[in-house]
Amino acid sequence: MRWTVLIVDDHPLVGQALELSIRSAYAHLDVARVLSAAEAEACARQLGSRIKLVMLDLILPDATGFDALLRLQQLLPDADFAMVSARIDAHSVAMARAFGVKAYLSKAAPVETLVNAVGDIMRGEERFPHATPPDPVAVDFHRRVARLSAAQLRVLRALAEGKLNKEIAGDMNLTEGTVKQHVSAIFKKLEVNNRSQAVLASAQCLQSDS
Repeated sequence: MRWTVLIVDDHPLVGQALELSIRSAYAHLDVARVLSAAEAEACARQLGSRIKLVMLDLILPDATGFDALLRLQQLLPDADFAMVSARIDAHSVAMARAFGVKAYLSKAAPVETLVNAVGDIMRGEERFPHATPPDPVAVDFHRRVARLSAAQLRVLRALAEGKLNKEIAGDMNLTEGTVKQHVSAIFKKLEVNNRSQAVLASAQCLQSDS
């Protein structure tokens, strides 16, 4: 089976340059490229275990912070992930480590550096810009949030946006009763007692300004 590298980046020129360079450097690998988190999820469902590495932009049109990473980790439990960002800061790097990412790469780096990182990750190596230890708060949050289903992750994001159960039900085409069940399950899995605690936990760990 040929492995696939999935590039998730909403900047067409950046993504295209990376795609062409990876194809040229690794003839034994297939490359797929999408522009959004939703397209990445669809690709993950289509290709499944063929996806060996996901190179994921930290900020996408339909996802912020580490939302897309969490959803894709659920769909691709055996894949490796590399975060790619225009901005490098200690908090985001520490978060990436806590969430099990294998590399944190700068878009400002030469394309050759990003391409070489693909080979390093495939060999089991990690690539981070500096020795930043994982954030223990994020490690604990990732342990808990990994228990959530895809639907529960969407509900959690909606809670963080301040939406009421009725609004969430309309957006997700669910009944309010089903939303209430999801909310109760979220509280239990995140080990919190109310909406405020759930929103606080998600805001600290899912949002990013990089």
